[in-house]
Amino acid sequence: MVSLFRKNKASASGESQAKSRKPRDTPFLQQRMKAWQPIFTNRTSIQAFLVLGLIFLPLGAFWLSNNEKVREIRFDYTKCNEIDLNNEFEIMPDEYISKRFKASSAGQPVVRWKRTARPITFDQVTNNYTMCTIDFFLPEDLKPPVLFYYHLTNFNQNHRKYITSRHKEQLKGKDASLSSIKDSCHPAETRMAMEDGQEKIIYPCGAIANSVFNDTFANPKRILDLSDTSSRMQTITYNMSRVGIASSQDKSLYRPTSYSIPENAGANDSIIVPPPNWAERYPRGYHRGNMFNPAEDEAFMVWMRTAASPSFAKLAMRNNDQPMKRGIYRLEMFSHFPIQKNDGKKSVIITSPSSGVSYNGFLGTAYMITGSISLVLAVLFSLSTVRRRRPLKDHAYLHR
Repeated sequence: MVSLFRKNKASASGESQAKSRKPRDTPFLQQRMKAWQPIFTNRTSIQAFLVLGLIFLPLGAFWLSNNEKVREIRFDYTKCNEIDLNNEFEIMPDEYISKRFKASSAGQPVVRWKRTARPITFDQVTNNYTMCTIDFFLPEDLKPPVLFYYHLTNFNQNHRKYITSRHKEQLKGKDASLSSIKDSCHPAETRMAMEDGQEKIIYPCGAIANSVFNDTFANPKRILDLSDTSSRMQTITYNMSRVGIASSQDKSLYRPTSYSIPENAGANDSIIVPPPNWAERYPRGYHRGNMFNPAEDEAFMVWMRTAASPSFAKLAMRNNDQPMKRGIYRLEMFSHFPIQKNDGKKSVIITSPSSGVSYNGFLGTAYMITGSISLVLAVLFSLSTVRRRRPLKDHAYLHR
Protein backbone atom coordinates (compact mmCIF):
# COMPACT_ATOMS: atom_id res chain seq x y z
CA MET A 1 0.00 0.00 0.00
CA VAL A 2 2.85 2.35 0.89
CA SER A 3 4.69 1.54 -2.34
CA LEU A 4 1.54 2.21 -4.33
CA PHE A 5 1.12 5.60 -2.63
CA ARG A 6 4.74 6.50 -3.41
CA LYS A 7 4.26 5.46 -7.03
CA ASN A 8 1.16 7.64 -7.35
CA LYS A 9 3.00 10.53 -5.71
CA ALA A 10 5.93 10.15 -8.10
CA SER A 11 3.64 10.04 -11.13
CA ALA A 12 1.82 13.17 -9.89
CA SER A 13 5.10 15.02 -9.43
CA GLY A 14 6.17 13.97 -12.94
CA GLU A 15 2.96 15.35 -14.40
CA SER A 16 3.45 18.64 -12.53
CA GLN A 17 6.98 18.92 -13.92
CA ALA A 18 5.74 18.16 -17.43
CA LYS A 19 3.07 20.84 -17.13
CA SER A 20 5.40 23.45 -15.67
CA ARG A 21 5.21 26.88 -17.39
CA LYS A 22 8.55 28.02 -16.05
CA PRO A 23 10.58 29.81 -18.79
CA ARG A 24 13.75 28.20 -20.00
CA ASP A 25 16.90 28.95 -18.05
CA THR A 26 18.41 31.46 -20.48
CA PRO A 27 19.75 34.97 -19.78
CA PHE A 28 17.04 36.53 -21.94
CA LEU A 29 14.04 34.69 -20.48
CA GLN A 30 15.34 34.92 -16.90
CA GLN A 31 16.23 38.61 -17.32
CA ARG A 32 19.91 38.21 -16.57
CA MET A 33 21.20 39.98 -19.67
CA LYS A 34 23.82 42.63 -19.30
CA ALA A 35 22.36 46.12 -19.29
CA TRP A 36 23.76 49.61 -19.33
CA GLN A 37 22.49 51.72 -16.47
CA PRO A 38 23.86 55.21 -17.01
CA ILE A 39 24.46 57.48 -14.06
CA PHE A 40 24.07 61.12 -14.99
CA THR A 41 26.89 63.05 -13.44
CA ASN A 42 27.30 66.79 -13.76
CA ARG A 43 29.75 66.25 -16.58
CA THR A 44 27.50 63.98 -18.66
CA SER A 45 24.49 66.23 -18.03
CA ILE A 46 26.41 69.29 -19.19
CA GLN A 47 27.51 67.47 -22.34
CA ALA A 48 23.98 66.24 -23.08
CA PHE A 49 22.37 69.67 -22.70
CA LEU A 50 25.17 71.28 -24.68
CA VAL A 51 24.70 68.86 -27.58
CA LEU A 52 20.92 69.41 -27.55
CA GLY A 53 21.40 73.16 -27.60
CA LEU A 54 23.86 72.99 -30.50
CA ILE A 55 21.40 70.83 -32.46
CA PHE A 56 18.15 72.70 -31.84
CA LEU A 57 19.41 76.28 -32.11
CA PRO A 58 20.69 75.93 -35.71
CA LEU A 59 17.51 74.08 -36.68
CA GLY A 60 15.41 76.86 -35.20
CA ALA A 61 17.47 79.50 -36.96
CA PHE A 62 17.06 77.60 -40.24
CA TRP A 63 13.27 77.45 -39.91
CA LEU A 64 12.93 81.09 -38.86
CA SER A 65 15.18 82.18 -41.73
CA ASN A 66 13.11 80.20 -44.24
CA ASN A 67 9.89 81.56 -42.77
CA GLU A 68 11.07 85.06 -43.64
CA LYS A 69 11.54 84.00 -47.26
CA VAL A 70 8.17 82.28 -47.65
CA ARG A 71 5.58 84.29 -49.58
CA GLU A 72 1.94 83.41 -49.12
CA ILE A 73 -1.57 84.79 -49.08
CA ARG A 74 -4.45 83.18 -47.21
CA PHE A 75 -8.22 83.68 -47.30
CA ASP A 76 -10.72 82.30 -44.80
CA TYR A 77 -13.91 81.76 -46.81
CA THR A 78 -15.92 79.94 -44.12
CA LYS A 79 -18.47 82.76 -43.88
CA CYS A 80 -18.88 83.13 -47.63
CA ASN A 81 -22.18 81.25 -47.47
CA GLU A 82 -23.55 84.00 -45.22
CA ILE A 83 -23.00 86.84 -47.72
CA ASP A 84 -26.13 88.25 -49.32
CA LEU A 85 -26.87 86.47 -52.57
CA ASN A 86 -27.00 89.62 -54.72
CA ASN A 87 -24.04 89.07 -57.06
CA GLU A 88 -22.37 92.23 -55.73
CA PHE A 89 -18.83 92.40 -54.36
CA GLU A 90 -18.28 93.31 -50.72
CA ILE A 91 -15.09 94.22 -48.89
CA MET A 92 -13.64 91.14 -47.24
CA PRO A 93 -12.97 91.69 -43.51
CA ASP A 94 -9.28 91.92 -42.58
CA GLU A 95 -9.66 89.14 -40.03
CA TYR A 96 -10.22 86.70 -42.91
CA ILE A 97 -7.05 87.74 -44.75
CA SER A 98 -3.42 86.87 -44.02
CA LYS A 99 -0.43 87.94 -46.11
CA ARG A 100 3.31 87.36 -45.92
CA PHE A 101 5.03 89.68 -48.41
CA LYS A 102 7.80 92.25 -48.26
CA ALA A 103 6.12 94.50 -50.80
CA SER A 104 3.25 96.67 -49.61
CA SER A 105 -0.30 96.58 -50.97
CA ALA A 106 -0.92 100.24 -50.08
CA GLY A 107 -2.84 102.10 -52.75
CA GLN A 108 -3.98 98.88 -54.39
CA PRO A 109 -7.54 97.53 -54.60
CA VAL A 110 -8.79 95.94 -51.39
CA VAL A 111 -9.78 92.29 -51.22
CA ARG A 112 -13.41 91.79 -52.23
CA TRP A 113 -15.68 88.79 -52.26
CA LYS A 114 -19.18 87.82 -53.29
CA ARG A 115 -21.53 84.85 -53.28
CA THR A 116 -23.44 83.65 -56.30
CA ALA A 117 -25.49 80.60 -57.22
CA ARG A 118 -24.17 78.62 -60.15
CA PRO A 119 -25.59 75.47 -61.73
CA ILE A 120 -23.42 72.36 -61.93
CA THR A 121 -24.36 69.18 -63.76
CA PHE A 122 -23.33 65.77 -62.47
CA ASP A 123 -24.34 62.82 -64.64
CA GLN A 124 -27.14 64.77 -66.39
CA VAL A 125 -28.57 66.05 -63.09
CA THR A 126 -28.25 69.82 -62.56
CA ASN A 127 -28.36 71.61 -59.19
CA ASN A 128 -27.46 75.09 -57.98
CA TYR A 129 -24.41 75.44 -55.76
CA THR A 130 -22.80 78.29 -53.84
CA MET A 131 -19.83 79.83 -55.61
CA CYS A 132 -17.53 82.13 -53.67
CA THR A 133 -15.53 84.65 -55.72
CA ILE A 134 -12.54 86.53 -54.27
CA ASP A 135 -10.71 89.39 -56.02
CA PHE A 136 -7.30 90.14 -54.52
CA PHE A 137 -4.06 91.94 -55.28
CA LEU A 138 -0.81 89.97 -55.36
CA PRO A 139 1.96 92.45 -54.38
CA GLU A 140 4.91 90.28 -55.49
CA ASP A 141 5.72 87.65 -58.07
CA LEU A 142 5.52 84.14 -56.68
CA LYS A 143 8.37 82.01 -57.94
CA PRO A 144 7.70 78.38 -58.87
CA PRO A 145 6.77 76.04 -57.46
CA VAL A 146 3.53 77.83 -56.60
CA LEU A 147 1.36 75.70 -54.33
CA PHE A 148 -2.37 75.93 -53.66
CA TYR A 149 -3.57 74.46 -50.34
CA TYR A 150 -6.85 74.20 -48.52
CA HIS A 151 -6.65 74.53 -44.75
CA LEU A 152 -9.12 73.14 -42.21
CA THR A 153 -9.38 73.70 -38.46
CA ASN A 154 -11.11 71.66 -35.76
CA PHE A 155 -11.41 68.58 -37.97
CA ASN A 156 -10.03 65.55 -36.13
CA GLN A 157 -8.65 63.20 -38.74
CA ASN A 158 -6.48 61.76 -35.97
CA HIS A 159 -9.40 60.12 -34.15
CA ARG A 160 -8.70 56.42 -33.63
CA LYS A 161 -12.02 55.18 -35.02
CA TYR A 162 -11.80 57.58 -37.95
CA ILE A 163 -8.30 56.46 -38.97
CA THR A 164 -9.23 52.77 -38.96
CA SER A 165 -12.49 53.26 -40.91
CA ARG A 166 -11.19 52.18 -44.32
CA HIS A 167 -10.56 48.99 -46.31
CA LYS A 168 -7.06 48.86 -47.79
CA GLU A 169 -7.72 45.87 -50.03
CA GLN A 170 -10.84 47.47 -51.49
CA LEU A 171 -8.84 50.60 -52.35
CA LYS A 172 -6.22 48.40 -54.04
CA GLY A 173 -8.88 47.18 -56.46
CA LYS A 174 -9.92 43.91 -54.86
CA ASP A 175 -13.61 43.00 -54.64
CA ALA A 176 -13.78 42.80 -50.85
CA SER A 177 -16.61 40.74 -49.40
CA LEU A 178 -19.53 42.16 -47.46
CA SER A 179 -18.35 40.61 -44.18
CA SER A 180 -14.84 42.09 -44.43
CA ILE A 181 -16.30 45.49 -45.31
CA LYS A 182 -18.46 45.42 -42.18
CA ASP A 183 -15.42 44.56 -40.07
CA SER A 184 -13.32 47.50 -41.34
CA CYS A 185 -15.50 50.38 -42.50
CA HIS A 186 -17.98 51.22 -39.74
CA PRO A 187 -20.05 53.41 -39.89
CA ALA A 188 -20.00 53.83 -43.69
CA GLU A 189 -19.90 50.21 -44.84
CA THR A 190 -23.24 49.42 -46.54
CA ARG A 191 -26.44 51.07 -47.75
CA MET A 192 -29.89 49.70 -48.43
CA ALA A 193 -30.86 50.16 -52.08
CA MET A 194 -34.12 52.04 -52.61
CA GLU A 195 -34.99 50.04 -55.74
CA ASP A 196 -34.79 46.45 -54.51
CA GLY A 197 -34.13 46.79 -50.76
CA GLN A 198 -30.86 44.86 -51.00
CA GLU A 199 -27.81 45.66 -48.89
CA LYS A 200 -25.13 47.22 -51.12
CA ILE A 201 -21.41 47.67 -50.45
CA ILE A 202 -20.25 51.28 -50.21
CA TYR A 203 -17.31 51.97 -52.49
CA PRO A 204 -15.01 53.38 -51.28
CA CYS A 205 -16.16 52.48 -47.80
CA GLY A 206 -15.28 54.05 -44.48
CA ALA A 207 -15.59 57.36 -42.68
CA ILE A 208 -12.47 58.86 -44.30
CA ALA A 209 -13.74 58.40 -47.84
CA ASN A 210 -17.28 59.44 -46.93
CA SER A 211 -16.05 62.75 -45.46
CA VAL A 212 -13.72 63.63 -48.35
CA PHE A 213 -13.20 67.37 -48.87
CA ASN A 214 -15.49 68.32 -51.75
CA ASP A 215 -14.95 72.05 -52.28
CA THR A 216 -13.74 72.67 -55.84
CA PHE A 217 -11.36 75.40 -56.97
CA ALA A 218 -10.92 77.01 -60.36
CA ASN A 219 -7.54 78.18 -61.62
CA PRO A 220 -6.73 81.75 -60.53
CA LYS A 221 -7.36 84.35 -63.24
CA ARG A 222 -5.32 87.52 -63.60
CA ILE A 223 -7.59 90.51 -64.29
CA LEU A 224 -6.11 92.92 -66.83
CA ASP A 225 -8.67 95.70 -66.31
CA LEU A 226 -10.56 95.77 -63.02
CA SER A 227 -12.81 98.60 -64.22
CA ASP A 228 -14.25 96.30 -66.89
CA THR A 229 -17.28 94.72 -65.22
CA SER A 230 -18.71 93.12 -68.34
CA SER A 231 -19.03 89.40 -68.84
CA ARG A 232 -16.16 89.61 -71.35
CA MET A 233 -13.64 90.87 -68.81
CA GLN A 234 -10.12 90.30 -70.10
CA THR A 235 -8.31 87.78 -67.93
CA ILE A 236 -5.27 85.51 -68.15
CA THR A 237 -5.66 82.12 -66.49
CA TYR A 238 -2.80 80.99 -64.30
CA ASN A 239 -2.90 77.26 -64.95
CA MET A 240 -2.39 74.97 -61.98
CA SER A 241 -2.30 71.19 -62.10
CA ARG A 242 -4.08 68.66 -59.91
CA VAL A 243 -1.56 66.02 -60.97
CA GLY A 244 1.57 65.55 -58.88
CA ILE A 245 0.01 66.56 -55.57
CA ALA A 246 0.16 63.03 -54.12
CA SER A 247 3.33 61.16 -53.23
CA SER A 248 4.47 58.07 -55.11
CA GLN A 249 3.94 56.05 -51.94
CA ASP A 250 0.28 57.07 -51.80
CA LYS A 251 -0.23 56.35 -55.49
CA SER A 252 0.89 52.76 -54.98
CA LEU A 253 -2.01 52.16 -52.58
CA TYR A 254 -4.81 52.65 -55.11
CA ARG A 255 -6.00 50.66 -58.12
CA PRO A 256 -9.18 50.60 -60.25
CA THR A 257 -11.90 48.47 -58.74
CA SER A 258 -12.57 44.90 -59.84
CA TYR A 259 -16.23 45.06 -58.79
CA SER A 260 -18.74 44.51 -61.57
CA ILE A 261 -19.87 47.88 -62.95
CA PRO A 262 -23.22 48.29 -64.78
CA GLU A 263 -23.14 49.56 -68.34
CA ASN A 264 -26.04 51.97 -67.89
CA ALA A 265 -27.25 54.26 -65.13
CA GLY A 266 -30.07 53.06 -62.91
CA ALA A 267 -29.24 49.35 -63.21
CA ASN A 268 -30.07 47.31 -60.14
CA ASP A 269 -27.47 44.59 -60.69
CA SER A 270 -24.59 46.60 -59.17
CA ILE A 271 -23.39 45.43 -55.76
CA ILE A 272 -21.66 48.74 -54.97
CA VAL A 273 -23.01 52.23 -54.30
CA PRO A 274 -21.31 55.61 -53.68
CA PRO A 275 -20.81 56.85 -50.10
CA PRO A 276 -23.76 58.81 -48.67
CA ASN A 277 -21.97 62.17 -48.91
CA TRP A 278 -21.18 61.53 -52.59
CA ALA A 279 -24.83 61.30 -53.65
CA GLU A 280 -24.82 64.63 -55.51
CA ARG A 281 -21.66 63.72 -57.42
CA TYR A 282 -23.11 60.36 -58.48
CA PRO A 283 -26.88 61.02 -58.52
CA ARG A 284 -27.66 57.95 -60.66
CA GLY A 285 -25.21 55.63 -58.97
CA TYR A 286 -22.14 54.02 -60.48
CA HIS A 287 -22.05 53.00 -64.14
CA ARG A 288 -19.52 52.86 -66.96
CA GLY A 289 -20.10 56.49 -67.85
CA ASN A 290 -19.64 57.82 -64.32
CA MET A 291 -17.43 55.59 -62.18
CA PHE A 292 -15.02 56.60 -59.44
CA ASN A 293 -11.40 55.54 -59.98
CA PRO A 294 -9.17 56.14 -56.93
CA ALA A 295 -6.02 55.49 -58.98
CA GLU A 296 -6.68 58.69 -60.98
CA ASP A 297 -7.96 60.97 -58.22
CA GLU A 298 -4.90 62.42 -56.47
CA ALA A 299 -7.02 64.81 -54.41
CA PHE A 300 -8.69 61.72 -52.91
CA MET A 301 -5.27 60.20 -52.16
CA VAL A 302 -4.17 63.38 -50.38
CA TRP A 303 -7.32 63.36 -48.25
CA MET A 304 -6.92 59.70 -47.32
CA ARG A 305 -3.47 60.48 -45.88
CA THR A 306 -4.88 61.49 -42.49
CA ALA A 307 -3.44 64.48 -40.64
CA ALA A 308 -1.91 64.23 -37.18
CA SER A 309 -3.52 67.39 -35.77
CA PRO A 310 -7.03 68.90 -35.95
CA SER A 311 -5.70 71.88 -37.94
CA PHE A 312 -4.01 70.95 -41.21
CA ALA A 313 -3.40 72.00 -44.79
CA LYS A 314 -3.57 69.70 -47.80
CA LEU A 315 -2.24 70.33 -51.28
CA ALA A 316 -4.92 70.86 -53.94
CA MET A 317 -3.07 72.28 -56.97
CA ARG A 318 0.41 73.30 -58.04
CA ASN A 319 2.43 74.96 -60.80
CA ASN A 320 6.05 73.87 -60.97
CA ASP A 321 7.17 75.93 -63.96
CA GLN A 322 5.58 79.37 -64.27
CA PRO A 323 5.75 82.27 -61.80
CA MET A 324 2.54 83.86 -60.59
CA LYS A 325 2.96 87.46 -61.71
CA ARG A 326 2.19 90.49 -59.58
CA GLY A 327 -1.30 91.81 -60.23
CA ILE A 328 -5.01 91.51 -59.50
CA TYR A 329 -6.44 87.99 -59.48
CA ARG A 330 -9.84 86.40 -59.26
CA LEU A 331 -10.33 83.14 -57.40
CA GLU A 332 -13.55 81.15 -57.78
CA MET A 333 -14.49 78.19 -55.61
CA PHE A 334 -17.59 76.12 -55.01
CA SER A 335 -18.23 75.81 -51.30
CA HIS A 336 -19.76 72.44 -50.33
CA PHE A 337 -17.80 71.15 -47.34
CA PRO A 338 -19.80 71.73 -44.10
CA ILE A 339 -16.93 72.60 -41.77
CA GLN A 340 -19.31 74.74 -39.66
CA LYS A 341 -20.79 71.54 -38.21
CA ASN A 342 -17.45 71.01 -36.45
CA ASP A 343 -17.18 74.67 -35.39
CA GLY A 344 -14.16 74.82 -37.67
CA LYS A 345 -12.91 77.06 -40.45
CA LYS A 346 -11.71 76.52 -44.00
CA SER A 347 -9.21 78.62 -45.90
CA VAL A 348 -7.23 78.63 -49.12
CA ILE A 349 -3.49 79.31 -49.22
CA ILE A 350 -1.44 80.32 -52.25
CA THR A 351 2.24 80.14 -51.43
CA SER A 352 5.74 79.97 -52.83
CA PRO A 353 7.81 77.97 -50.33
CA SER A 354 11.45 78.71 -49.58
CA SER A 355 13.98 75.90 -50.19
CA GLY A 356 11.08 73.50 -50.56
CA VAL A 357 9.92 74.31 -47.02
CA SER A 358 6.48 75.79 -46.36
CA TYR A 359 5.81 78.34 -43.65
CA ASN A 360 5.78 76.91 -40.12
CA GLY A 361 5.91 79.54 -37.40
CA PHE A 362 5.57 77.07 -34.52
CA LEU A 363 8.43 74.73 -35.43
CA GLY A 364 11.15 77.40 -35.64
CA THR A 365 10.08 79.00 -32.38
CA ALA A 366 9.86 75.63 -30.61
CA TYR A 367 13.37 74.67 -31.74
CA MET A 368 14.80 77.99 -30.58
CA ILE A 369 13.13 77.74 -27.16
CA THR A 370 14.26 74.12 -26.68
CA GLY A 371 17.83 74.94 -27.71
CA SER A 372 17.97 78.01 -25.47
CA ILE A 373 16.67 76.09 -22.44
CA SER A 374 19.22 73.33 -23.06
CA LEU A 375 22.11 75.82 -23.18
CA VAL A 376 20.87 77.59 -20.04
CA LEU A 377 20.73 74.27 -18.19
CA ALA A 378 24.23 73.42 -19.41
CA VAL A 379 25.51 76.74 -18.02
CA LEU A 380 23.71 76.23 -14.69
CA PHE A 381 25.14 72.73 -14.29
CA SER A 382 28.60 74.08 -15.12
CA LEU A 383 28.33 76.81 -12.47
CA SER A 384 27.08 74.32 -9.88
CA THR A 385 30.02 72.04 -10.66
CA VAL A 386 32.54 74.86 -10.25
CA ARG A 387 31.04 76.13 -7.01
CA ARG A 388 30.40 72.77 -5.34
CA ARG A 389 32.98 70.18 -6.30
CA ARG A 390 32.06 66.86 -4.70
CA PRO A 391 32.85 63.39 -5.99
CA LEU A 392 29.87 61.32 -7.05
CA LYS A 393 30.68 58.50 -4.59
CA ASP A 394 30.80 60.79 -1.57
CA HIS A 395 29.02 58.98 1.29
CA ALA A 396 27.64 62.29 2.50
CA TYR A 397 25.02 61.98 -0.24
CA LEU A 398 23.53 59.01 1.59
CA HIS A 399 22.41 61.21 4.48
CA ARG A 400 20.57 63.74 2.33
